[in-house]
Amino acid sequence: MSKVSSAIASSSTEQQRCMTSSSAASSVVALSSSTLSMGAVPATWGSGLSIAADWTCVISGRLFQLLWTTRVRRPDEEHTLTNYELGRAPRTIAGVAALDSLAGVIEATGAAYAVLIVDEAVAMTGYAARVANALGDVAFVEHVVPQGEPTVASVNAAADAVRSHPAAVVIGIGGGSALDTAKQAAVVGAGESGVEAYLLCANPFVGRRPIIAIPTTSGTGAEVTRTCILSDADGRKLWTWGDEMLPDVVLLDPTAAMTMPVHVTAATGLDAFVHALEACSGQRRNTLSAAPAIQAMRLVVQHLPGAVADGTNLAARQGMQEAAFLAGTAIDSCGTGIAHSIGHSLGSLYHLPHGVAVSIGLDAAIDWNVAGATDAFAAAAVAFNTSATDIPAVLRELFTATSFSSVVGRMPAASLDASAIAAAMIAVENQPMVANNCRVPSDSERQSLAELTVESWHRLRVST
Repeated sequence: MSKVSSAIASSSTEQQRCMTSSSAASSVVALSSSTLSMGAVPATWGSGLSIAADWTCVISGRLFQLLWTTRVRRPDEEHTLTNYELGRAPRTIAGVAALDSLAGVIEATGAAYAVLIVDEAVAMTGYAARVANALGDVAFVEHVVPQGEPTVASVNAAADAVRSHPAAVVIGIGGGSALDTAKQAAVVGAGESGVEAYLLCANPFVGRRPIIAIPTTSGTGAEVTRTCILSDADGRKLWTWGDEMLPDVVLLDPTAAMTMPVHVTAATGLDAFVHALEACSGQRRNTLSAAPAIQAMRLVVQHLPGAVADGTNLAARQGMQEAAFLAGTAIDSCGTGIAHSIGHSLGSLYHLPHGVAVSIGLDAAIDWNVAGATDAFAAAAVAFNTSATDIPAVLRELFTATSFSSVVGRMPAASLDASAIAAAMIAVENQPMVANNCRVPSDSERQSLAELTVESWHRLRVST
């Protein structure tokens, strides 16, 4: 039996014993959205003892202190002492009847109008029209965002639409890019400045509009996170962060995910797996956030192959929506790691879609991570009832089960430069991801990881 098949079997057993993907999981979710409380840069690795240290960086001329979790741990300790803070999760309505609640949800916000920020591809499927019909008597305007990941220009355009309707609720409809656009527009549109003023936490937000998130993909978890990604005019992937960007209400409608083509289903679903794995293995990991991460990984392994094989499988679609949601709550508390540093570098340099880029990044880094920080993968081992050293095999068999190589093969040809990737990995916007990884690479190790990234890119394309 393969690692993935074994994981599916053990996952089903463990779900009955520990939690289900519905009621018990939702009780965990309520504890899993946190304030910014980031993991530690270890002072030493070789002795087996790592001691947390505060880490600061200067971003956009403003001292931005990242509050790292204080952690002292030894491999033989049964439990570690950690300091962390968890916040709230949005009100969440899940199921095929989720849209029926929309008009009542808007009424509860007190908004008199709605601004629908819609992914262009989703608008073409007709799903946005279904959302509009569910508004009832609520007047609305629809702002369609271009395909691709958000940019400074596209976010500012959406913010202008929000400014034009000061009493409106903002409804994001689409994948992570549309939701990130909607979340940023809802806060940027409450002020006069463009999103440029808030990049990398340069300034606090001045206000917000109510936000409703309706995801149509199952990967980013943007519906439950307070971090948003966008690119500047030079193509550099940057981010904004703030409590104000956490949606007020999330509607998880599995029929919305049926609009995804196969390659998007696979790439976004793998993104959820990467999120969960990095959240529960990174420096900021903690017991309460490990719970949704573990369940998210189980759900991905259980449902993603089925969603890829049959996009009309509503049970698989709902399972993946739950996986993305849970993984999103985990990274909102614990952050991401080296796979995201690599992935954001690939996005900035070669414009690879996020799910594809971080999956390649994890493929490049997973063996190095596990070899040097095996204990960090204890939660992942629990998820699959296996040993930590088997986690790389679980990942690659999931690649096979979802035909990930065919997804990579669809990408335009690109000549990846390892030195450029290594340099981008420690750009100021990517440094928190590197520092939060279970292992913090030296300069030579970072170069090696970049070279492994190039190898992964070529190997996955050739195996198409």
